[in-house]
Amino acid sequence: MKHWGGTANQSAVTDRMPPVYVFATTHTSAQSHSAKVSVRGFATTADLAIAIALVALTISTLRSGQRPQRARSWLFFAAASMTLVAHAALAAFGSAEAADMAALFEVITLALFAVGFVLLYGADREHLRTIETHAERDATTGLLNRRAFREVVAGRLQKAGHATTSALAVLDLDGFKGVNDSRGHPEGDRVLELVATAIRVNLRPGDVAARYGGDEFVIFLDRCGPVEATRVLQRIRKIIASVSESAGASVTASVGVALSGRTMADLDDLIRTADDALIEVKRTGKDQLRVAEGFAN
Repeated sequence: MKHWGGTANQSAVTDRMPPVYVFATTHTSAQSHSAKVSVRGFATTADLAIAIALVALTISTLRSGQRPQRARSWLFFAAASMTLVAHAALAAFGSAEAADMAALFEVITLALFAVGFVLLYGADREHLRTIETHAERDATTGLLNRRAFREVVAGRLQKAGHATTSALAVLDLDGFKGVNDSRGHPEGDRVLELVATAIRVNLRPGDVAARYGGDEFVIFLDRCGPVEATRVLQRIRKIIASVSESAGASVTASVGVALSGRTMADLDDLIRTADDALIEVKRTGKDQLRVAEGFAN
């Protein structure tokens, strides 16, 4: 009897166990579903917040108009905010079809963001390049300024050493002060622009020119011997005289030339030697070209 009663008791206990087990599983599943819904709702809210912030930033940037080259990138960001809203809306439905569409819009959003950032990076690089270009150029003539010229030519000379002959010319305008005094600085600036154009159109690939200060210019003729340098510089002198005369200004050019590659490969030495040759030209009547002593042949 005890044995039978014990079995009945065990059976009764066993019969009561499954409902407890089923209840626990149902409770755990409900908690998991609730957590998923909560996470999905948080993600949707975050997507909407990001989209609204992007739209606000885009509108603010486009209205400011301070950096128009960035406008294209912000338009892509605005489009990405729209697809982000669509992604959030589809993800909130929870169905399989909506989930597939949400995944597609997520890919589109990432692609739009990527294109926007690439355009933004390119716009910033272009802006920096423009700043650097303006910093290297003389505002009146568009030629290099003194600092940029020295950096470029010093690097060329250091690379070439004594193996290659190059020419450096210092060009000074004769009669330019009279133009400024009699016709004013605007007319003087116009003459400087004409001189810069005459120099620029005669430069070969690799040559460099700069306004060194006032009415003085420097020209570096890369890999150029004395005969070729003389030919190029004499042509520049003739054009300067011609264009200035047509502009009603009697301006000519005196030029001193020094050559690197024999005993000199230092920029300061070249400028000093060319300047000494220029002083000799000025002393003997101006409107001439002189190659420094020892380099004429």
